[in-house]
Amino acid sequence: MLFACVSLSALSFSTKLTGMTTHPDFWLGMFPSSVRCFAGLEGLEFIPGRMTEAGVEIATGTIARTLSQDPETGTVIGDSSAQELKDNRYYDVTYAAWKIGVAQGIGWSRLADYDLVTLRFTIDGQWEVALDPLMQVPARSGYPFRNIAAFNNAVPGQVLPGTPDLSGNRQLLSTSFDLYGKVSDRFFSTGFLDGLSVEFKFVWAPAFMTFSKGFGGYADYWKIWTYAQYGKMIHQKKDAEGNNRWSIGFSDEFEMRILGGEYVPEYARTLKSHIWWYEPENMTFIAKNTLRINYYGQQFFGDCIPYIYLFLDLNYSGGKLNNYTLEDKIASVWEGSFGVHAELQLFSMFHIYYEIGRVFMYTGDKEGVKGLQYSKTVRVTVSLPGGDGADWSN
Repeated sequence: MLFACVSLSALSFSTKLTGMTTHPDFWLGMFPSSVRCFAGLEGLEFIPGRMTEAGVEIATGTIARTLSQDPETGTVIGDSSAQELKDNRYYDVTYAAWKIGVAQGIGWSRLADYDLVTLRFTIDGQWEVALDPLMQVPARSGYPFRNIAAFNNAVPGQVLPGTPDLSGNRQLLSTSFDLYGKVSDRFFSTGFLDGLSVEFKFVWAPAFMTFSKGFGGYADYWKIWTYAQYGKMIHQKKDAEGNNRWSIGFSDEFEMRILGGEYVPEYARTLKSHIWWYEPENMTFIAKNTLRINYYGQQFFGDCIPYIYLFLDLNYSGGKLNNYTLEDKIASVWEGSFGVHAELQLFSMFHIYYEIGRVFMYTGDKEGVKGLQYSKTVRVTVSLPGGDGADWSN
């Protein structure tokens, strides 16, 4: 029925790499530890002149995670937690994730080959196995699954309230319904950012779609998420070859997530962009806004370019703490930071950057942070430039 709308001779099969993730312990994060790729049908056209894609995206590899809550109680791990728990917070996850569905473009945009609106419906899956850290380094050491009593005493079919996805044999197999949309009239190239992009998503992962309950982890959650980015180029000067000589502009990013359910796994808490310095608790609500002033330098070797930006973050998390069992914990946490980010982008894929800044505002009941706090980061990351077709990576 799906293919009756188009000529079978017009269909073609295509594959593309849609994302890469690095591990902080593997070569300083310089090389991917997990990848995402998409395979689908091209040539479908439910709406004349607009993009239609049907297919599957698969991701697999190893990623690093950190325990944020006590497995037995759900209490947030902080300065008052047992030393054994604090010393054994780090672990790695080998995983496979997939999306199966269809994406449809609607409307016009300033670029003839891009759609103003894209809607995507998929059935998502997540299989993962939690392991002790594969590499013991000073920043990430410990053996949480050997040393913490909650893990040693857990049996198949028993839920660890604070970390439901690590119950049983610490394997999770869960599926969910995912409705995603994107509205974008933004054009981006090296040294140039202009326009507005808005994304939104609704995810429902009911308990009956978790297939590891008899032997491993649990998942039963829902999520509402939105992300908006606006950029405006103030001035740009190009050389004789059309490359960026220097340019300056500003951008603003806003992200909001509402998350709840009986058993909220770690992977469901992911945000699109990291919150500088601060990792929020597993609260029902989180919102963040980041304002940047961007300066791009001389472009060279195609897409290689140095740039620097000043940033100002304002973040709020609050509501009820998920996976907390002692009693309902209602919290309200504010955090803000400012600083500078210097980066060298190589061929639109490799990013070598240095960040330095201060946390200037913090109120709430989280211990250990008072007044101005100084922090810095040096990191190498890998990403993929934007490609044609729908965005399957979010």
